[in-house]
Amino acid sequence: MTNKPKMILFDYGNTLIYEPGWDNHGSVRALYSLIESNPYNVTVDELDSFILTLFEDIRRLRGEFIEIHEYPFLRYVLEYYNLKLSVPFAEAEWLMWNGISSGKEMPGAYDMLKYLDEHGIRTGIISNLCWSGNTLKRRLNQFFPEHKFEFVMTSSEYIFRKPERHIFELALRKAELSPYEVWYAGNSLICDVKGAHEADMFAVHIDEPEINAGFKKEQDTYVPDFEYLHIEHWSELSKFI
Repeated sequence: MTNKPKMILFDYGNTLIYEPGWDNHGSVRALYSLIESNPYNVTVDELDSFILTLFEDIRRLRGEFIEIHEYPFLRYVLEYYNLKLSVPFAEAEWLMWNGISSGKEMPGAYDMLKYLDEHGIRTGIISNLCWSGNTLKRRLNQFFPEHKFEFVMTSSEYIFRKPERHIFELALRKAELSPYEVWYAGNSLICDVKGAHEADMFAVHIDEPEINAGFKKEQDTYVPDFEYLHIEHWSELSKFI
């Protein structure tokens, strides 16, 4: 086991917060409710079909390691149909994300973060996410209002998606720490464990069995050949710090 970390960086989804009741169509319904000008009388079903098809095309073109931001995506959709919204993009983004799922705290995450605070261990976020960093901060503040992450990085605002090492290296620069002083924790063996290891950080794999039951198990295709920490509940982490 590596030395006690000065800082632990975290993934977001299925790591600190998970998203039960996931509904892609809920995002479009939320967006549609915000339209105040619709000159072509586009229906919610037409908008839903267009957005889902467009997103699949973009996901194919972007590949595995490059991210898009929700704002230019939304701008394209709105201008395509000449739609006008009743709220700014930031509020539309927030309502759309909550239309998909309002989220729920991962078991033990609140107490784990409190423990890190009490022991002077710094924290930050690196997440593969098309939503903006400010919107992710808003969600994190809902669940962990007393905890202050030093920074919140989403791939949408830094181009690179995990496991690409550039996003990890930038986080280390922001923290002003060497990789050997930082742990990275997440639920994905490839994006989080492999990515952190290739950036020379010690990796923690959080694999809560009930919540991750529906999550694609990379164990089927990837088995790490290096040391990392595997835990099933956040209450286990303190034993290794």
